[in-house]
Amino acid sequence: MKILAISDVVEPVLYGAGLPSYAAEVKAVISCGDLPFEYLEYVVTVSGTPLYYVRGNHDPAEDAKSPAGCVSLDGRVVEAGGLILAGLSGSRWYSGGPNQYTERAMRRRGRLLSAKIALRALRGRKKPDVFVTHAPPCGLGDREDQCHKGFETFLSLIERHEPPLWLHGHVHLYGPEASSQRVTNRGATRVVNVYGQQTLEAPEEEAGEVVGGRSGL
Repeated sequence: MKILAISDVVEPVLYGAGLPSYAAEVKAVISCGDLPFEYLEYVVTVSGTPLYYVRGNHDPAEDAKSPAGCVSLDGRVVEAGGLILAGLSGSRWYSGGPNQYTERAMRRRGRLLSAKIALRALRGRKKPDVFVTHAPPCGLGDREDQCHKGFETFLSLIERHEPPLWLHGHVHLYGPEASSQRVTNRGATRVVNVYGQQTLEAPEEEAGEVVGGRSGL
């Protein structure tokens, strides 16, 4: 099962007549933030594929407008067919703009998300297969400046829930070294910077068809 992950920059190949054929085998589109909402609306409409998203530090605040036809993952666990997604929007606080959080604030948000996952487990429901964030986990593909430093609390989420796949954006990749900086690992979790667009295989044990989004919690 293929996932199309997008983030941070509009890709011409996805914003034109070739999108339906390009995304023909894709079962879910996941946005890691900082993309124009009209772009997300175009992708979900023209591809006919469910689109799930978190917000980046350049996106409107959570209580502002939302992209039509798309499913928010922020602070939620969402069942997408056979795939379980969980997400957290935002970057580190650096200017006081929307979707910016201190480490302490993101830790609270992470604990709330973990509580939802734990409640699902008590009900016999699966843990997330994919975590989706805008910012990276600390030390896993992040940068040293305040804006692009990752969150330490994301490392705790990886250790606690051991998702097979963690997707993020926020850190722009350029030049010949970009490919080597795109993927890092923490234990059994593969952490992927999807800057631009990346087509990925869903975790093998979750190869069921993604048919739409409904919130588990």
